[in-house]
Amino acid sequence: MNKVHNLIGLAQKSGKASAGTMAARTSLIRRKAHLLVLSGDMSEKTRESLIANCKKQKVPWLILGDKYSLGNSVGKAYRVAVTINDEGLARSIIDLVKSMGDENSTGVVEWPK
Repeated sequence: MNKVHNLIGLAQKSGKASAGTMAARTSLIRRKAHLLVLSGDMSEKTRESLIANCKKQKVPWLILGDKYSLGNSVGKAYRVAVTINDEGLARSIIDLVKSMGDENSTGVVEWPK
């Protein structure tokens, strides 16, 4: 998981990530997001709302760790949602999670054509 958090941190440093629930929702609505990363300990209502936006926009999502480790990866105290707004970084994160064998936490597996 450390490599995944490092890639999320790289996206944040390069300005290709939106951290926080409202920033993630805005990024999804404006069709900038290529991947949504959610923490495992967020509220059910917020998770369903963000995943519904992902399904509507055909954006893949991951459920990964807790809010403190996700926030730490972007340099904040805690965050429950982060979007990756770069397609290359998003593909790298998805491929890394698939290679680790954690298929249960991924949403859309096929990338939109």
